[in-house]
Amino acid sequence: MQLHLLADGIGPRPTGDLVSRAEAFCVEAPYRQPPFNMRNWGGPLHSLCSYQGKLKPSIAAFLVSWFSEPGDRVLDPMSGVGSVPLEARRQGRVGIGNDLSPLAATVSAAKLVPFDTDDVDDVLGRLTKRLDEDTPLSVLERSVDVDFGLNGPIHSYFHPETLREVLVARHFFLTEPSNGAAHDVVRSNVLHILHGNRPYALSRRSHPVTPLAPTGEFEYRSLTRQLKARIHRILPELLALISQPDGQAYQQDFRTLELESPVDAILTSPPFAKSLRFWSMNWMRLWFAGWDPIDFQTEPKRYLETEQMTSFDAYSDFARSSARLLKDGGILVMHLGETATLNMVDHIRPHLAPLFDIAFTGRECVLDTESHGLSDKGATTAHWYLFAQKC
Repeated sequence: MQLHLLADGIGPRPTGDLVSRAEAFCVEAPYRQPPFNMRNWGGPLHSLCSYQGKLKPSIAAFLVSWFSEPGDRVLDPMSGVGSVPLEARRQGRVGIGNDLSPLAATVSAAKLVPFDTDDVDDVLGRLTKRLDEDTPLSVLERSVDVDFGLNGPIHSYFHPETLREVLVARHFFLTEPSNGAAHDVVRSNVLHILHGNRPYALSRRSHPVTPLAPTGEFEYRSLTRQLKARIHRILPELLALISQPDGQAYQQDFRTLELESPVDAILTSPPFAKSLRFWSMNWMRLWFAGWDPIDFQTEPKRYLETEQMTSFDAYSDFARSSARLLKDGGILVMHLGETATLNMVDHIRPHLAPLFDIAFTGRECVLDTESHGLSDKGATTAHWYLFAQKC
């Protein structure tokens, strides 16, 4: 088996000051060159759990390589499923991920936090035992609204016996004491196989990234069998990270994030303005991770994605938090979006200026980006990179 431990071919950090490196990064766009422009570049850990809206792995890899050094502490305070901190860890940095979403935080923890394979076996054993108790679906449905769903009711995605197992597993991960990162490893793999269009998926035929309305016949798919097969494929990739620095994963608002020591670099890609809504595109996995129907009405209001629909004032909080977490002279790089009517750089720059020296900004047209099989790619027409240094 070929393991994708290191970001082969990325190379060391280029020489020069921040301005010269930033300008070269934007001109050369190294992540767009073969083989880094390949859809599956970076290996299966970046697809530990499918997720709509994640940063392209090769972009994360080059940002880490060009704007940090081995041994540095690299933070993404809005890390999604951890593309930046995973690449940081793979390149000998301490990768630190934080996200408010329980789905994102779970997947990041599985990639970043060390675990013992015996603990994975223990979680699997306890989950299997719970599934074998054969609690009737009718009993489970008394406490879970399976008529809920954004692209169709949950019960329409699964064979009744598979649905029973999904409900048991959801309750298990929400109520059983956590066994550290091993708990996150197992749950991340369940999250991945919840829906899709391939034999690994527990659902009827749907989409692996966002759960479109299902089609086809109802067919029983054993959660235990599908889960063990998935973990067997992915576990060697996770274990290959043992020789790399341990990472850290948090589930907090970026405003209140506290770390034991300052970081050397913050590399982040906030949600793009007027883009796809992460909570609706990832709705079934968020539901499995703990959101109830009422949460889909209340929780999005807490997220930056929703806040910036009316105002970019939250980036003043982001600037203060970033300055507090960065060491003196530390680097901040932001990957931002532009639409036909709005450029995020123009709105965010004034909030950073009091605390950061903005060294360079660069633009990249992305009208030719891949679609992952989805017709709606959002309103983004260009990407921007903003490079700054703490005053």
